Amino acid sequence: MSATTPVAWLQLIHRKSRLVVTITGVTFAVMLMFIQLGFRDGLFEDAVVFHKKIQADLVLLHRDTERFFDMKVFPRRYLYNISAVDGIASVNPFYFSVTNFKNPETFVNRPIAIAGFTPDQPVFNLPEVNQQKELIKAANTILFDRLSRPEFGPIVAELEKHGEVITEVSNRQIKVKGLFSLGGGVMTADGVIITSDLNYSEILNHPLEKVQMGVIQVKPGVDPESIIKKISKDLPQDVKLMTLENYIKLEKDVLAQSTPIGFIFNMGTVIGCVFGGIIVYQILYTQISDSLFIYATFKAIGYANSYLVKVVLQQAILMSLIGYIPGFAVCMYLYNFVQEATRLPMIMTITRGVTVMLLTIVMCSLAGMLAMNKLRSADPAELFG
Repeated sequence: MSATTPVAWLQLIHRKSRLVVTITGVTFAVMLMFIQLGFRDGLFEDAVVFHKKIQADLVLLHRDTERFFDMKVFPRRYLYNISAVDGIASVNPFYFSVTNFKNPETFVNRPIAIAGFTPDQPVFNLPEVNQQKELIKAANTILFDRLSRPEFGPIVAELEKHGEVITEVSNRQIKVKGLFSLGGGVMTADGVIITSDLNYSEILNHPLEKVQMGVIQVKPGVDPESIIKKISKDLPQDVKLMTLENYIKLEKDVLAQSTPIGFIFNMGTVIGCVFGGIIVYQILYTQISDSLFIYATFKAIGYANSYLVKVVLQQAILMSLIGYIPGFAVCMYLYNFVQEATRLPMIMTITRGVTVMLLTIVMCSLAGMLAMNKLRSADPAELFG
């Protein structure tokens, strides 16, 4: 610790009430930044909940598909050609749409996401679904996401009590015979059901020849990018082949660029920074004004302006660190609260924690630099006026 640190600290704690106001202001700014970034990233992660549960190295999509919830269909026969390529382990069709699910108690229909696949060729990285694949082979039988919104009715409780729930999907009677856990909802769907490709076709009157996605796995040791380079030029012009990771990135990029979500929450982060900076500036400016006689004394006995600048900057950094700690702690609780209340994936990451800490330090340092203009009027000659 340098010799100037005690001076900065003593000035900071000289007036306890002012210190409390400073910590409160910085803490609120930190919380605002964390909340804005948390909601932004949480919404982006919520949008790719389905992607992350697809068991694939590569995906084949219609060329106009950008969003998972707006996938265009293409002929299933395209998948047969890819399955013959050297290095491909499996190629499976995947069906996905949004339809209506009738609450068996209130008889109110609500939109729900429905996915279909060939039971003997699983496409989900969901053990619960794969273990119950025999169930969905039965006609008009589905699996229900236990994390769906409660507005769909007491499906979980009724299923555990009676072993099945009879209701309607797309105005067709079905049986709910099993449960799984997927989640999502804010940017995706309020609920999810999964069934076989045959049931999907019957329930939605959808031809099996039209698929929304080709789920492709490569053999161990094969680079997915090498497969793309090998076969992309031979693919029909109305489809595109990409890695699952790139599809996830595409979804997030489209969401950030084509919706106001990214701009709104980034602007909220900037506002939080500005808010905290203004508070720190006002505190430091007032403190410098009150201590101008002391700073003039320092100059009179030989201390350079650089020393005074260092003291003020140290105060600013101390303010940022003292305010950051409670802000971080409170947001850890808020993240958990929001996640439980909305199922939005609000997860504190190291990157976000470091980013907000650096923003807080920069915010307070800039405020300190602006407040230091007052030091120019700290003239030693005033001591002898």
